[in-house]
Amino acid sequence: MGAMDYQLGFKDESTFNTPVTVDRFAEYAGDQAPIMGIAGRTEGNPLRVGSRARRAGRTIPYFHHAEGTVEMELLTKGFGWWLKHMLPSVATTGAGPYVHTATEGGSSASIGKSFTAQMNYPFNPAGTNQAVTFAGGKIPKWSLGCDVDGMLTVSLDLWFASMTTATALATAAYPSAPNNFAWSHGVVTVGGTAFDITNLNVEVDQGMNVDRRQIRGNSAAKEPTPGALGVTWGLTADFDSLTQWNRVHSTSVSGMSAAIVSTFTNGADIIVVNIPAGRFDKIALKDDTGLSQELTGVGEYDGTNSPITVVYTSGDAIA
Repeated sequence: MGAMDYQLGFKDESTFNTPVTVDRFAEYAGDQAPIMGIAGRTEGNPLRVGSRARRAGRTIPYFHHAEGTVEMELLTKGFGWWLKHMLPSVATTGAGPYVHTATEGGSSASIGKSFTAQMNYPFNPAGTNQAVTFAGGKIPKWSLGCDVDGMLTVSLDLWFASMTTATALATAAYPSAPNNFAWSHGVVTVGGTAFDITNLNVEVDQGMNVDRRQIRGNSAAKEPTPGALGVTWGLTADFDSLTQWNRVHSTSVSGMSAAIVSTFTNGADIIVVNIPAGRFDKIALKDDTGLSQELTGVGEYDGTNSPITVVYTSGDAIA
């Protein structure tokens, strides 16, 4: 990231794709513009004497959508706001600290939930601010991960229905004194037993239909609808026993699944990612000054619990 005035602001919309003035802000990582507009082109190609190329004027341009991936270190304040768009059913209890519990929810839980985001893309070399504002925001996919010597991070795949460069840049104000969740704050259990790891990765795909375009007098996409929820996970650890090997190669449903719970604790601030029915699908052994095991699988519905639950305990009241 260069020494420029980059910023990311956001706010919930009352009506899908109706921009609002952003008033919450988050730090983000990267060295490029993470969200960009995608231009649409509807092309005709009639035959006509004069050239073998398509004739100018036989293409109708329109704005298709905006998309991009924003990567952030997961902090002890400010992350709760994102949960309702990552897993749309969120319940909050307590008061200082607040406990925000996000679960799958029904298919209708995400309908009507959208947000406006604004980023600053300063001109180069002048450094003059240029705000770009995106509306109708959704998070079709996201991932969360951590490596040894690293911070717990979240990667958000963002989608927006519209974009403008005409809205003034909002004044950024960040949560007071947030802290990181680092690798040293984490504990992972598999089937209720501590499991020492070198890498954690959890990915969620909300199965959204983000191209709901219809003949209705304009080219704007309608609000995306959720589809089948996909949860995948990966763990890397020493190959210290046959415990996980046996899960992958078990011939029973109960034998191939176990709860995978990742807990990161920094003082009174805690984040827990719980996959109650983690199915063990693959194991790969790698020689890294001794064998390590790379485990991958999916999160399934056990008939009772959300296939994934994120519990965020923070001094931040807003979820």
